[in-house]
Amino acid sequence: MKHHPICLSALVLAVFLAAPPWTFGQSRPPSDASSFRPGLEFEYGSRTVGWTENGQDATSRASFWTAGLVLEYRIRTVFSVAARVGYSSTSFDALTFRQLPLSIELETGGMGGLLLGAEVEKSITSGEAYSLDLAGQFLASLGFNKKWDVPGLAVEGTVEGKSTWMRAVFGPIIAFRGWPGIVPFLFPRLDYFWGQFKLDESVQELQGSEQKDLKGKAIFGLALGADLELSERLFLRCEGAVYPREGGTDFSLRVRTLYAF
Repeated sequence: MKHHPICLSALVLAVFLAAPPWTFGQSRPPSDASSFRPGLEFEYGSRTVGWTENGQDATSRASFWTAGLVLEYRIRTVFSVAARVGYSSTSFDALTFRQLPLSIELETGGMGGLLLGAEVEKSITSGEAYSLDLAGQFLASLGFNKKWDVPGLAVEGTVEGKSTWMRAVFGPIIAFRGWPGIVPFLFPRLDYFWGQFKLDESVQELQGSEQKDLKGKAIFGLALGADLELSERLFLRCEGAVYPREGGTDFSLRVRTLYAF
C-alpha cells in the first residue's frame, strides 16, 4: 500500500506524456501578455526526518498532504511570482519522548496546520524546442495544537503537541516545448525540509515539555512533470518527485490548476 502513490504518479505522468498534443488544445496565449492566475493546489508527500537524542541519531517518517489557494502573477513568459495559503495535515510514525516526567511513544495521526508559501520562477534562456528556468520555493506549515490521553494510567493524564515544518526548494527547470498544449519538464533541485515537534505533558502535578528539532534526511530531489494548456485560459501542472536518501527514497505528488485573467 505504501508504494501506491508512487505508482499512481508514474501512471498519471505517463498518460499525460504519451497522449497526442491535440488532446489538450492547440492555441497558446500571446507571449507578450502579463496576467494574474488564481487557482488551486494539492500535494501529498512523505519525508524521512531525523534528530539527535542523547548523542544518538533517531528517525521517523513524516507524511503530509496540503490543499490551498494559489495566486500567480506572470510577466509574459520570462518571470512569475506566486503566493499560497491553505491547510496542511501532517502525521508522524512512532515518536518516543523520554525527557518527559512519564516517557511516551506517540503515533500522532493527522495534525492540522496553516499552510503559507511563496514561489519565484525566472526564465534563463528559451528556444523553439527547449527552455531553461530557475525556480525557488518556500513553504511553511504552522501546526495547530492537538491533545492525546496518556494510556495505562490510573489517573488522568494528557499530552499536547504541535508540529511545525518548512521547505526551501531551488533548482533549474528544463522544459521541452516542441508540442503545442503540453510542456513536459525535468526539475532537479535542492530540497531542504526541517521543523520542530513540541510535546507538553500533564499528569496531575507532574508537568514537562520536550522538543525535537527535525531535519529531512534527503536534501536532493528530482521531479518529472508537465504543464498542460486545457484551454486558452485554463492550465494544469502535474508533478511527481523522488528524494533519494540513505536506505530508501522519499516522494511527493503535486497538482496545480490556474485560470488566467
